[in-house]
Amino acid sequence: MTDHERHDDERHDDEHPNAGHPDSEQPEAVQPDSEQPDSEQPEAVQQPETVEPASEAPDAAPPGGAERTGRAHGRRSQILIAVLCALLGFALVAQVRLTQGASLGSLRQEDLVRLLDEVTQRGEELTAERDSLRADRAELLSGEDSRRVALEAARERAVVTGVLAGTLPVEGPGITMTVTDPNAEVPALTLFHVLEELRNAGAEAVEVSGQRLTASSWFADARSGVVVDDVLITPPYEWKAIGNAQTLAVALDIPGGALSAIRNAGGRAVVEQEPLIEITAVRAVDDPEFATPVPAASPTS
Repeated sequence: MTDHERHDDERHDDEHPNAGHPDSEQPEAVQPDSEQPDSEQPEAVQQPETVEPASEAPDAAPPGGAERTGRAHGRRSQILIAVLCALLGFALVAQVRLTQGASLGSLRQEDLVRLLDEVTQRGEELTAERDSLRADRAELLSGEDSRRVALEAARERAVVTGVLAGTLPVEGPGITMTVTDPNAEVPALTLFHVLEELRNAGAEAVEVSGQRLTASSWFADARSGVVVDDVLITPPYEWKAIGNAQTLAVALDIPGGALSAIRNAGGRAVVEQEPLIEITAVRAVDDPEFATPVPAASPTS
């Protein structure tokens, strides 16, 4: 054997140590447990159980969830209470109706008739009371209307009395008349005739030189003029009269009337019709000393 062959054999032996050695024992393969039924099974080695750490319980529930849970419980409680109250009310109403029906059904005919009479009598009393209240209301309304009408009438009478008595300033259509008397020759009687002519023609208010003339006014002669109601007035005399202007003017200018008397006495008069005249002079009316109103006569039956 050459060296080269010997070297190849050694290398082959190194790579395959069992090759060429049939008698060499092969390692026995480990048979599974199923092929060895009689052999005792080795006890399984228990692995230590892994104990997972318990998750710590949360200290407190989130505030939002707790609030929603509380509201939900509150709503359910309220709904339950409402349902129970409704059922209780229905039961009470049903019980009352049954009780009333049973109570009326258990009454005798005489009792039912008496009860019906009492209800009818009570209804008649209420009707009479209603009618009485309506009559009282109508009387109060009528009395109030009567008082209002009487008050309005009293106010109107007061206005008329104030105009005629000269206690109120007035305005309206009428005439103005200026009487000139340079020598103070027109007597007081002539001026008084002027006042009478104006009243007869329907004058409602008259003023002369700032003096309001009324039913109690008087005239007297004076050296430089005329005295009217204790007040001396001097010419020219300024007259104002409220009424129908045309009627007043015609009444003063009739033949033989007031204007003729003024001209005959040496005076001169100018009359003008005006659409609006203001009489602001007023008089203070004294309380009557002797006269009193006549008591109203009582209605005869």
